[in-house]
Amino acid sequence: MWLSKFITTSLLLVALSACGFKPLYGVDNSGLSDPQAELATVRVGPIEDRLGQLVRNQLVSYFSPRGHGAQKQYELRVNLSLSSEGTALAQDESATRYNLTLTSGFALFDLASNKKIFAGNVRSIAVYNVIASEYATLIAKQDAERRAARDVAEELRTRIGVFFSRRTKSS
Repeated sequence: MWLSKFITTSLLLVALSACGFKPLYGVDNSGLSDPQAELATVRVGPIEDRLGQLVRNQLVSYFSPRGHGAQKQYELRVNLSLSSEGTALAQDESATRYNLTLTSGFALFDLASNKKIFAGNVRSIAVYNVIASEYATLIAKQDAERRAARDVAEELRTRIGVFFSRRTKSS
């Protein structure tokens, strides 16, 4: 039994190494690309509101996990928009469940030329329930906002990391 699992796992690892897979945030000994080093050169511009502060703080943590040591060469500008839609209704037609959608438009600028080099949109949907306690509902909504902000920041980090990885490889 354990032998078959070992053989299966070994075959999968061999197949994965043959496909050219390279971890985005891993160490590349070939010297072709280092997306994490590029991410450390990104300055995150201010983002409005409390949700913007959550997204910005998470991005700063992702881009420079060891602090602000790298010279900034790029600036990330982010705009957020939040919407909420009732998706489940009680018998009295009041909403009991909401989809909270956080949409982010972003643009990455080269600071030397002030030109936009990459842009896009990211969206996250978080769900929360409305219950009889107003306080519990407020806390559930705030938690959904925090989850959506974290998801947006993670997606931004991934997209920009992939951009740097592909850009460095092609040049």
